[in-house]
Amino acid sequence: VAYIVDRQHEQYAGALDAGHAAGIVRGAVGQSGRNEDYVLSTLEHLEALGIRDHWLEEVGRQVSPS
Repeated sequence: VAYIVDRQHEQYAGALDAGHAAGIVRGAVGQSGRNEDYVLSTLEHLEALGIRDHWLEEVGRQVSPS
């Protein structure tokens, strides 16, 4: 599954800091499952591709149970 962002959408949250984003992600569930799982899975796949996203890594650290 891939999601495409619409930066013009009223719910676009591109300016959130990682802590605020993690607070929203924590405990949230959508049609594709738990948001924590989606973030952590995305990070795993980015790492496998050799891609770093420092902001998303910080969100992942804050929502990860370990």
